[in-house]
Amino acid sequence: MGEEMKDSVVLMGCKHCGKTTQGRLLAQKLGVDFFDTDDEIARIRGMDPRVLYKTKGVTEFTLAEEEACKSIIQKNGNRKIVISTGGGICDNPPALQQLRDAGIFVFLRLDIKLSIERIMAKIQEVSPGVFAGAPAYVLNENPATLDDIRAILLEKYKERFKQYESLADIVVDIKNAPIEENFKTLLGALQ
Repeated sequence: MGEEMKDSVVLMGCKHCGKTTQGRLLAQKLGVDFFDTDDEIARIRGMDPRVLYKTKGVTEFTLAEEEACKSIIQKNGNRKIVISTGGGICDNPPALQQLRDAGIFVFLRLDIKLSIERIMAKIQEVSPGVFAGAPAYVLNENPATLDDIRAILLEKYKERFKQYESLADIVVDIKNAPIEENFKTLLGALQ
């Protein structure tokens, strides 16, 4: 791709892989604006994306995500930007279509087990079969135990990894390492 990146960069990957952190660093390094699709959803709908998903359902969330992507692209015309996407954008073809023309898709691939551990660390069983901090799409499957949640996540992530690998122009392996080290890996992959 030569020394200079031609297009905007769209970062994708599962929850906790560092899309927002790496996206902010990359935008700063390139001297361009940074956008997070979840922040844009919150701005447009006046509601946290997770709350929107939980209270209004998948369809409404998917529409909001598509609107957010369209809004980001329209606001920026042909300017180069960095965009960080929500963990489930691979399930939203219309949103992906909005982003496709803007730039290159970069999959930040964090080891599946590590991804799951990072999510599990935030989940608590408040009473038998009642969980706090679990993603809504997991709770929709009615897990009875923490092991059920782990199994649901594993299944979901295997599927998402395949989707992201097929969508991505560039795959960057993110390690359980300092942010700076992963950023160097990302920059190297983009050169």
